[in-house]
Amino acid sequence: MQTDFDLIIIGAGCAGLSLGMQLASLHAQAPRTLLLESRTAYENDRTWCFWGDEQTPFATLARHSWQRFSVNNAVSRALVDCSTTPYRLLTAADFYTKALEAIASHTALDLKTGISLTAEPSLTQGRWHLHTTGGSFSANAIVDTRPLPTQQLSDTTLWQSFLGCELEFQKPRFDPTLAQLMDFYPATDAFVGFNYVLPLSTTRALIEFTVFSSKIYDQAELVSYLDAQVEKFAGGRPYQRLRNEYGLIPMGVGKPKGTVKPTERHSSYVRVGLTAGAARPATGYAFQRIQRWALACKQSLKKNGLPVGHQPDSFVIRQMDAIFLNVLRHHPELGPELFMRLFSKVSNEKLIRFLSDQGRVSDYLAVILSLPPWLFMKSAYQVATTR
Repeated sequence: MQTDFDLIIIGAGCAGLSLGMQLASLHAQAPRTLLLESRTAYENDRTWCFWGDEQTPFATLARHSWQRFSVNNAVSRALVDCSTTPYRLLTAADFYTKALEAIASHTALDLKTGISLTAEPSLTQGRWHLHTTGGSFSANAIVDTRPLPTQQLSDTTLWQSFLGCELEFQKPRFDPTLAQLMDFYPATDAFVGFNYVLPLSTTRALIEFTVFSSKIYDQAELVSYLDAQVEKFAGGRPYQRLRNEYGLIPMGVGKPKGTVKPTERHSSYVRVGLTAGAARPATGYAFQRIQRWALACKQSLKKNGLPVGHQPDSFVIRQMDAIFLNVLRHHPELGPELFMRLFSKVSNEKLIRFLSDQGRVSDYLAVILSLPPWLFMKSAYQVATTR
């Protein structure tokens, strides 16, 4: 069994597999890479969504796409045309199949499942050494995709918690051409809550209840909210629940608590993933950001043998996201109104570019002008004085 590698990727989820696929595309130049994953099998356990045209990574693999979506509350509705960059849904099953096939086809890449670390990586004489339940390994570099424990992330501005289920009705119930991005729960000072509905056909849809809050909501706390939304759609009609999914995404990750090991500051060790900058703070969207990182990491490994972490957002985006999240943290009861203003006052093209990390100066300005200036000036002052 081979034990020495050029690179070890700890965790073969979305980020680890995305990098694995990029390395496979290097063909003969691919570094000898070991991917370690604790799960024993890959299941259809989640979905990823993004806006993009046909050239966007994984766009053609998307299971469904929508050329328009709605945002609404009890009294108003905003309908957004996204036909130039449709909103797309990629299933975990399709992503995993493509990734696993690419990795298995390359002799330089080795994926081992059902393997966990028994000790943290150690650096000795310029090489990393890992002890695992499947043996000991060494490598020149490490990409660590493991999420940090939530107790180390107490400075996170907000948490996005969501619980969803995929339903199949016996008779037509949905419009498969229209996605419902946000249907807001009545305003409350506890959280910003909304229902998220992605129709996959006239009889099938993914329905999720999502919460933006300063506290984490576990699955048990979200069950009653989701069940109420499901019953609203069912209206007494029979349906089959096909699968469930739960997720937790940090929005505005603060400086992790605890001591960072000196070895983790080494240029040959990088942390990536949701708790290391993969998700856009103000939205939680991460999939396409992970794809951009995987491409950049491949190019760096090819050039000098060193991995890279996620590219920091621009100063403008960091400031805008921090200010917006600060408003939602301190005034969650205003969340539905603020989002409705954003989606109804900003043009479709500007809004989608902004949400997709492709924003221009004019897009940022349009977003700023759509929101209450006094509230955001106050929040900007709070953000500036607490750093």
